[in-house]
Amino acid sequence: GIATMVPAAQIFAFLVRADDNWHFHPYLAKSWDISRDGLTVTFHLRDDARFHDGVPITSADVKYSIEVQKANHPFKTSLGAVQTVDTPNAHTVVLHLSQPHPALLLAVSTSILPIIPKHIYDDGQNIRSHPRNTENVVGSGPFKLKEYKKSEYIILEKNPAWTGEPVGYD
Repeated sequence: GIATMVPAAQIFAFLVRADDNWHFHPYLAKSWDISRDGLTVTFHLRDDARFHDGVPITSADVKYSIEVQKANHPFKTSLGAVQTVDTPNAHTVVLHLSQPHPALLLAVSTSILPIIPKHIYDDGQNIRSHPRNTENVVGSGPFKLKEYKKSEYIILEKNPAWTGEPVGYD
């Protein structure tokens, strides 16, 4: 997974990011709240976050990304405790859990949950074989896919509209 995770983590952003000491910091979510019982987690999205095509990143994109992850990702159980996702407004996402999930912030801070554009992928095509997975990719992160040649190379270019910090890998 490292071969796909490292570039994907630059093309697609996450809700939060973890530093080298596993402390969590804002990324696409500027803040979050966890209820006392641990069953409700509310993320407050940045107002300035946009996909590479300029479309704002909203709570509908986060909800869609969670649904896609739960249906398709090899590590889909990482969000298994998420029962429902509410989107009370464009910048608020509320996760309702079946039980407290101590690793939830980790699950939303890695390539396990890239935030993908609903306006691109929710077109009835199979997400696993969607043509936009490798051509004309619209991401949400600090770098854009400039060029891709299967089994040979990936070239990324800086996203000039990005206002956050890239996720680093040593």
